[in-house]
Amino acid sequence: MTKLADILFIFFVYLFSQIFVFYQLQGHLWNKWIKDNPLLMAIVGVPLGYLVILASRKMVDLCDGETWPNRIFGFSLGVVVFTCMAWVYLKEPVSVKTGLCLCLCFLIILIQLFWR
Repeated sequence: MTKLADILFIFFVYLFSQIFVFYQLQGHLWNKWIKDNPLLMAIVGVPLGYLVILASRKMVDLCDGETWPNRIFGFSLGVVVFTCMAWVYLKEPVSVKTGLCLCLCFLIILIQLFWR
């Protein structure tokens, strides 16, 4: 795979996994099916966890063996996903402070992916 293809794979696997984890952990607050089927939600997370392992390996390889960029990237993307989904599903407002943190997360994601 090319470097760009690896970056896209990592990004989309992490994005999808963060979205799914939001449903796993917060879905019971508004969705009866998720509330009634926690074991199924956990089981579906197993193949997704495997993809995250593969993406994590690729990220560490892209970063010359360093693990911190992988962690910081995943955390920042998780903050962005959580904020957007909490706004949509839980009707939590995005304050100025949260908006500023989102901007910082976007900047961190760009730094982790493209700064060499």
